[in-house]
Amino acid sequence: MANYICKHCGTKMSSVSALTSNSCTMNPNHGKHVLYEGSEKSEYTCKHCGTRHNTFSTLVHNSCTRNPNGKYHEPSI
Repeated sequence: MANYICKHCGTKMSSVSALTSNSCTMNPNHGKHVLYEGSEKSEYTCKHCGTRHNTFSTLVHNSCTRNPNGKYHEPSI
């Protein structure tokens, strides 16, 4: 079964509609979960600084000093 991941917090759900209908506390616009459009991987890389983590959630919950749009790492697709 496919998992759909929120690009801001790493929450996984089994459908896009279930994911995007719920609030996300890490969304910088204080809105809903936003779909990560990449695939599940064994390692995720921040598109701003190159930091790598084995889990999506670990990456997006850590600060990134180079992210111009927020304070957390943002995964590359």
